[in-house]
Amino acid sequence: MPPAIPIENVYYLFCYAWNRFEDAQSLPVGAEASPNLPNLLARVLLSGMRKILRRGLDRDYRYERDVLPTVRGRIELGETLRLQARRIRRLQCEFDELSHDLLHNQILKASIKRLARASMIDRRLAHELAVTVRLMPYVSDIRLDRSAFSRVSLHRNNSHYQFLLKVAELAFDCLLPNHDGTDYLFHDVTRDERKMAAVFERFVRNFYRVEQQSLSVEPLNIKWDATRIAGSAARLPSMRVDVFLRSANRRIILDTKYYVDALQTYSNAESFRSENLYQLFAYLRNAAGSDNAFAKTEGILLYPRVGVSLDEAFMIQGHSVKIATIDLSMPWKEIRERLLKILAPLQPEAE
Repeated sequence: MPPAIPIENVYYLFCYAWNRFEDAQSLPVGAEASPNLPNLLARVLLSGMRKILRRGLDRDYRYERDVLPTVRGRIELGETLRLQARRIRRLQCEFDELSHDLLHNQILKASIKRLARASMIDRRLAHELAVTVRLMPYVSDIRLDRSAFSRVSLHRNNSHYQFLLKVAELAFDCLLPNHDGTDYLFHDVTRDERKMAAVFERFVRNFYRVEQQSLSVEPLNIKWDATRIAGSAARLPSMRVDVFLRSANRRIILDTKYYVDALQTYSNAESFRSENLYQLFAYLRNAAGSDNAFAKTEGILLYPRVGVSLDEAFMIQGHSVKIATIDLSMPWKEIRERLLKILAPLQPEAE
């Protein structure tokens, strides 16, 4: 997909997908100074971690168990009696202790250390990351793995960690250990079509939720416009729409697709993928068949495309259908304008 998506755009894409674009704007990271995504994410983590350290690392009560000279918390009678039998004048106690050694702090510390050790990270930046790690002496070192991110449980008082944990998880995905474990290789997540398809869908949905007010963004599940004439009681699956926008006089079903190549080639001619058109049309026709309010619903098929932007518009059986691409290599301001323009009502061409 040449040319590559600019690093800053990849970052904003994920920030919208996480529904954390405001958090991203609050951290000046200088995307133009980062040669690759890991360096940019390292700058974000460094900036965000400094902000958290100024505010104070999150603390919470943790269960502890220790042998102590005086009572603290609850005495474990059985263990204490065994100590006394061995003439050890101490008490086995269970207690809760206020601690910084929490999983979300451990993940951020481990992520920063991981980035600091990667040879692709700018040396001055790596040094600053290492200095930041030394400011977290009471946070344990852990071996970072993917399951750690799913085990984090945050609440309202520490929700400011959410954005940095998302950045740390993306950094984890971008850095793969080399064969001998001495360094890391850069994994370009934008080439992972399955992962990026989900990211692109969430990006578009959250972008329209935040950046425009004329249409509300709502979930939509469509039932098949079908009547059973034979067979078992098994139900047809419902159709979940990627993005549904609605106002008093408009309804739009927008289906997002993410491919390294948005177009298919046959006999040296490029065309949009037929299976995607069939899917969008199935949404439109079954929605209209199940509910008359969807009779004039508009359809949009949206692809990311680096290097060129395309527009096609049709009227198909009473539905206006737009097939569009968004050029992710453009400056972010132009991407924003393009996405808003895509929602403009279709105007028939004058004959």
